[in-house]
Amino acid sequence: MLMKSGINPFDSQEAKPYKNDPDILAMTNLVSSYQNNDITEFEKILKTNHSNIMDDPFIREHIEELLRNIRTQVLIKLIKPYTRIHIPFISKELNIYVCDVESLLVQCILDGTINGRIDQVNQLLELDHQKRNGARYMALDKWTNQLNTLNQAIVSKLA
Repeated sequence: MLMKSGINPFDSQEAKPYKNDPDILAMTNLVSSYQNNDITEFEKILKTNHSNIMDDPFIREHIEELLRNIRTQVLIKLIKPYTRIHIPFISKELNIYVCDVESLLVQCILDGTINGRIDQVNQLLELDHQKRNGARYMALDKWTNQLNTLNQAIVSKLA
């Protein structure tokens, strides 16, 4: 989960015998909700199995990063169809405070995950899909040029 991988470690042959163990079941459910980007289920599992999950020192150390990862994944999925979206709406969907949403948005904008800007006065996230499309068009242009070069090479060999 920390590596943002889709591989479920509990699907391996070695882990299958322990699948119904209460301690392992909590982690299995946590991994499943993480992979399904189900933040409400993820947080519910954390609350109901808090002692089982937090007893593991490794998980306790990295739980904030896991929460940030799943929130980022849900955020990206949530904002995808919009050009402008209200930050309080995002806050409600992610079930976190507006200031935490702004912090997450700033982090995503700075690392290039989201192309946009935050309008703090109007509490809006304004997305710039043009930048994302620009990269696509540049890739298509490069591909077209390579195909043209290949075509010219084939024509020159045939002539």
